[in-house]
Amino acid sequence: RCAGRVEVKHKGEWGSVCVYDFDWDANWATVVCRQLGCGPVARASPYAPFGQGTGRIWLQPFFCRGNEQVLLNCPHFGWGVHFCGHERDVGVTCAGLRPCWCPGAEAVELKLVAGPGPCAGRVEVKLQGRWGAVADDTWDMEDA
Repeated sequence: RCAGRVEVKHKGEWGSVCVYDFDWDANWATVVCRQLGCGPVARASPYAPFGQGTGRIWLQPFFCRGNEQVLLNCPHFGWGVHFCGHERDVGVTCAGLRPCWCPGAEAVELKLVAGPGPCAGRVEVKLQGRWGAVADDTWDMEDA
């Protein structure tokens, strides 16, 4: 499932999304699940259900209609402008699974093997017609 604290990246830095009043409704969460490609909303909460963020709070949206394609299309106060704290960091659980999306995969053949689903596992790359595992001592989530 797609589930977790909602964060956005601005100027190369990830930060959380918070709401002051209960503007976090099914319409708003629908936008997040749509943007992630994760199906309909199963659950949404504005009370840090996946823990409080520790970095910046980047966004405080309000009054999403639910038909927006991305979260930034919802009205908001501006980047870094908010009237709520991390105790109101929003979290969402979407009902579907996130499809595996590999930008640039047409240039380099990649695949995930030996994982529990289509978007998890060991990364392998095809080089000179042969598949092999990617090895990197400093591999982290950013590399993934």
